[in-house]
Amino acid sequence: MRMPGMSNVAGAALLAFAVASCTATTPGGGQRFYGLQGFGDNVSAGDCRALAAEVGPQNVWFSRFSGSKPNPWDTGLWPAWGNGCFKKQAECKRWLYDVQSGWPQLMDFTFCQRGLQKA
Repeated sequence: MRMPGMSNVAGAALLAFAVASCTATTPGGGQRFYGLQGFGDNVSAGDCRALAAEVGPQNVWFSRFSGSKPNPWDTGLWPAWGNGCFKKQAECKRWLYDVQSGWPQLMDFTFCQRGLQKA
């Protein structure tokens, strides 16, 4: 026997989950984004400007990453992208290893390099 109103409750629960997911953060502290132009995870780490002001731009360890993994609905790929800025090379390598492990498909990245360059 089907209970009346059950589909409305399920629909409301699904809507609440979707709204909560729109503001969720990823484990790396990046923001999750859903929108008309795209979706994915910003896996950036470190505040490049603040770190450059603190230790000097030539002493910042930097890397850039983009990659994908199967999306939660198994209907395609879920992208991620970001920049990492760190005081130590080991921190940069750890971040790059973690994002490569989390989003192993269609990767594009730079190896950890010392010094920020003006774009």
